[in-house]
Amino acid sequence: MPRKTLTENADYACPIVGTCLTVSELRRICRKCGDAVADDASDYEAHVFLVGQAKVAGGGPAKYLQRFLDKKYRRDLRAFLRVEDPATLRRMWRERADAGDVPGPFWALMSHPTAPEELLRDIYGEVHMLSHRVGAANRADLARLSQLEERLAETAAALEESKTVLRQAVSVWKGRCREAMEALSAERVKRQAAERERISLRQAIESSAVAAVRRDRDILRDQLADLAERLEATETEAGRQALALERMHAAWREAKEALADRDSEVEALEATLFAALGDAAAAHAAHAEHHRDEGDDGHPAVLPGGAPCPCREKGLPAESCGEACACRDALAAGGLAGKRVLYVGGRCSLVSHYKVLAERFGCKLLHHDGGREQSAHRLWELLGTADAVVCPVDCVSHEACSLVKQACKGCLKPLILARSSGLSSLARSLAELGQTVQ
Repeated sequence: MPRKTLTENADYACPIVGTCLTVSELRRICRKCGDAVADDASDYEAHVFLVGQAKVAGGGPAKYLQRFLDKKYRRDLRAFLRVEDPATLRRMWRERADAGDVPGPFWALMSHPTAPEELLRDIYGEVHMLSHRVGAANRADLARLSQLEERLAETAAALEESKTVLRQAVSVWKGRCREAMEALSAERVKRQAAERERISLRQAIESSAVAAVRRDRDILRDQLADLAERLEATETEAGRQALALERMHAAWREAKEALADRDSEVEALEATLFAALGDAAAAHAAHAEHHRDEGDDGHPAVLPGGAPCPCREKGLPAESCGEACACRDALAAGGLAGKRVLYVGGRCSLVSHYKVLAERFGCKLLHHDGGREQSAHRLWELLGTADAVVCPVDCVSHEACSLVKQACKGCLKPLILARSSGLSSLARSLAELGQTVQ
């Protein structure tokens, strides 16, 4: 739907021209229309002429004025043309008018194709009253300007008095400056005399101290020679130490490579130990049952499951069974059967292997990460339910280690401080705990 032209808004041409154009723009557009408006005509005469031309349908001035307003307020036109709802148009007008932006929204609404007549009348009335308020404000500004001019005259008189006082003060200051310059000249003369006396005294001192200076020079020359010799010896020693340091660095690299190889071997041995423990787990778990069925001679007759005791099959004497019994290793771990062992710290990636290894020793493993994510309150809870504690000192926080030592000492619980967090170290610790608990 096409927008309304300026001719279609002939009833509102006066506020449109008066509101949407500045005085300079009004004059420039009148000059575009030729000599119809004289250069010395008043602003009101130019306004009346342009309002009359805006009402002429198809006239050149009306078309030019239409294009000029569309170009000047193209952003406002695009914003208001997207909206067709009267309530939204009224809200947009209110927001822009309250912000002080009247000309652009006023032209956009007056040329809007679907804006209702009631909305246009309300906006026209608001703009009309706004012109009255602006006129009243201008009259008040003129009265205020008169008052300000009077105050300006008073201020100028006061300023002139201040200038007079300032001139007098400058005169006094100049007199004091002359006195200060005279005093400065006298002081400069005294200083020059003192400088001449100082130079004469310095020459006397220099002539009397030449011998002492030469002696000091000879002493310093001897010291310099001695320091040069010591510096040469120090540089030689530094070269020897640098060579030794390079050798030590090479040895360190070799030791580091050897340590890496040894770590790989240790990991392989731990894996082998973990697999080998599967064969010994049955004997460890069968300790209690094995020695509950001892015969009259004090030695077990059969293993759990009906297997005969290897000692009996070998025909070993009763007094040697304690050393040669096939379940000798199980005696060390038999005391852990049904026990709860708390493992504080260690590597999180091996927790599942820790628990499987503990099950093969016949006990249940409880784990606390040593304070990485789990709290100290959780550690106290686990310490209360555990029968023994294992703590690897290479992979645990100092706070958790101190807490474990204090708790085990107070509760009289067995504590093993393992040197490492590997599986082999845990196996040795569980074997040691088995002998302790037993």
